[in-house]
Amino acid sequence: MTETGHADVATPNAVWSARAPDWELIQDLLGGTRAMRAASEKWLPREPRESLEAYRIRLTRTVLFNGLGRAIQTLSGKPFVKPAVLSDDADPRIRALARDLDLGGRDLGGFARDVLRAALTDGLTHILVDFPTGGEIGETLADEIERGARPYLVHVPARELIGWRIGDDGELARVRVRETVMERDGPWGERAVEQIRVLEPGRWQVWRKTEGIKDTVWRLHADGESSLEAIPLITVYAERTGFLTARPPLLDLAWLNLAHWQSSSDQRHILHVARVPILFGRNLKVGEDGIEIGPNRLILGDGDSASLSYVEHSGAAIEAGRQDLADLEDRMAVMGLDLLVHRSGGVTATERAIDAARTDSALAALVRAVEDGLSRALCLCAEWLDLDPASAGRVTLDPDSGLDAAEAQEIDLLLKARLAGEIDRETFLAEIRRRGVLAPTL
Repeated sequence: MTETGHADVATPNAVWSARAPDWELIQDLLGGTRAMRAASEKWLPREPRESLEAYRIRLTRTVLFNGLGRAIQTLSGKPFVKPAVLSDDADPRIRALARDLDLGGRDLGGFARDVLRAALTDGLTHILVDFPTGGEIGETLADEIERGARPYLVHVPARELIGWRIGDDGELARVRVRETVMERDGPWGERAVEQIRVLEPGRWQVWRKTEGIKDTVWRLHADGESSLEAIPLITVYAERTGFLTARPPLLDLAWLNLAHWQSSSDQRHILHVARVPILFGRNLKVGEDGIEIGPNRLILGDGDSASLSYVEHSGAAIEAGRQDLADLEDRMAVMGLDLLVHRSGGVTATERAIDAARTDSALAALVRAVEDGLSRALCLCAEWLDLDPASAGRVTLDPDSGLDAAEAQEIDLLLKARLAGEIDRETFLAEIRRRGVLAPTL
């Protein structure tokens, strides 16, 4: 929005704005302790009557246990135990593209991992097939190939696709993508420039903001035409709720991680209080210089009721807080299991685990969506190269991305045993590592 309140090219649409708070929480958690501390009172409320100085001290003592980040790392790594492959019928020119899909050095496996990780994080993510510009007017495809021009893929996270419009035919008529590009600033420096890329069938625009005296104005910076009759944007969904909308599949885990962050802050604070006992005195003789505390000092009382002692915390609340944190960590350690087992309505977690099959897991479905999205993107690349789309081949990732029924049931029982206190935490984590749910390094 501009200062006058009118929407401009950089104003996100209503659907994006509704999902932004969820993405904000997830991104702050993935940013680690530094990002959570920077968020301050947004995620760690200040207590009533707590001074700002006391709050800041409590905030700097709080350290994030990043259960969400560990879950995403584990889940996004499982489909890449084996390398991503392109089918044997792929054209050699497509194979050459797959070795550097984004002109930035990411090959097929690296690009696929980033796409899958982003879909796990945000619920959906996008692949844009971009085409080089800068050729001479009237340049043919042969001319473009001769000068080394080639299509490439751009990964567009869900947070960067801020707006879209659907045409009467039900297809995308326009999308707006927020970008940040680095430009030279003098002989040594560089500066980040924010811009909005607008894509329409057969046309593109780039808008940049100009800082005015009264407000910020977005102005057209560059535009051009393309030979495509449709917007070359492909969306990969993890948990679809509608057209270009999705729910982050690990959102519940993110809220649990936030509860751990807040409980950890309370635990750190109460430990500090317990470690610094309060000196309590009654009916003591106070001289002109007050009472001096320390070795080789004598403190005199005044009457039989005089006393001097330390008041210490009983420790009951400390143990309760420690147990709360341990329970939260155990739950976070296996909450990603919901993506590894079959999910159906109206059944318990145990029943879901018993009915689970590798091919029915949500993670396996996401792996297939990433395979399909990348295969479609390569088909668009083949069309630009004037090849038969069928010559683009098919992308395949490791399909073994779930738990079978026996494994899922075992882990469900292990979690219940841990929460009931029948096994210790070390045994619990060792057992789920042994079953491949957690990486050995975690």
